Amino acid sequence: MNSNRLAFGTAWVRFLLAACGIWLVPLLYPPMAAHRWVFIAYAGVAIVEQFLIWRDIAKRWRPVLGGILDMALLTFIVQRIGSSRTVIVALYFVAAIVNSLVVTPRMGVLVSSIGAAMYSAVVMMEVRGVLPFAPDGPSWMQSGRPTPVDGFLQAVLVTTLLMFGTAIVATLIRKINQRETELVIANERLGELSRQDPLTKLWNRRHILSHIEQGLAWLNRGRPMAVVMIDLDQFKRVNDTRGHLEGDQVLKSIAEALRRSTREVDVAGRYGGDEFVIVLQDTNQDEGRVAANRFVTAIREVGMKFDPQKPVTASAGLSIARPGDTVEAVLKRADDFAYSAKGKGGNRLCG
Repeated sequence: MNSNRLAFGTAWVRFLLAACGIWLVPLLYPPMAAHRWVFIAYAGVAIVEQFLIWRDIAKRWRPVLGGILDMALLTFIVQRIGSSRTVIVALYFVAAIVNSLVVTPRMGVLVSSIGAAMYSAVVMMEVRGVLPFAPDGPSWMQSGRPTPVDGFLQAVLVTTLLMFGTAIVATLIRKINQRETELVIANERLGELSRQDPLTKLWNRRHILSHIEQGLAWLNRGRPMAVVMIDLDQFKRVNDTRGHLEGDQVLKSIAEALRRSTREVDVAGRYGGDEFVIVLQDTNQDEGRVAANRFVTAIREVGMKFDPQKPVTASAGLSIARPGDTVEAVLKRADDFAYSAKGKGGNRLCG
């Protein structure tokens, strides 16, 4: 999942927390109504953070600072209504899990450790009388100030659970993200293999047809396209006299020669059997002839290496896409020109 989309989604939890502080918390603890401004300010910060996420600003530190702000707000709430007596302490764990979704495991543990330190400091200050205990909580709770032992145990328990819980969740999320990345890479690889000829590693017929169709759409925007059909000469003799393994080696060598002879924007593929098609983008008639003759020469050089006396050569046909053409029409012209080249003895270009 896109990290910005995930951060944008999880940040909405802050609006839920702000809404609870503005309406629900004062309903349960009426004295907290005097502190609505804290939650309104928190909601304002949440709006700013959503804007920063949308604009992709401060991507590295924004979620960490947001997580620290969450912990600070929770610490404020639990201090006002009874730090060691309220179940709202559980929100620390919720905040830690939500933050772990959008930060690295190390940053998640850092935010949780800051939250645990805030909580522990509040408890210890309440034990020592520096802070009042549950000033906005029920009257029966205000007399329940924790003893030093209770405060220490409570701080240790929350810190331990928060740190270990965050570490476990962060590790699980990291493993899930790694697995998701591996699956994406595997799917991309499978998609590539489905468009690739298994023997020559050039593109297969389906991908070639798709690319020609795309090129025809670009033709209407003033971008020319040339298609070269190549039919090998004397290739059947290789299979008949030297066997199919030798023939496969010839095809692979020719494919490599075509790969070296084309630009990155061109698409070279095996159309079927001993036929190859090269799609040349942004190429006019003259440029197409230069490129096609280069392919013919490259294939002849490969053929000479395998059999200097009777080398495999290429009959090539050049077709320039025209307005209103279909994929079939472009390929048929190229094929007709290749057939004409073969009829003239091969080892040449027509078109």
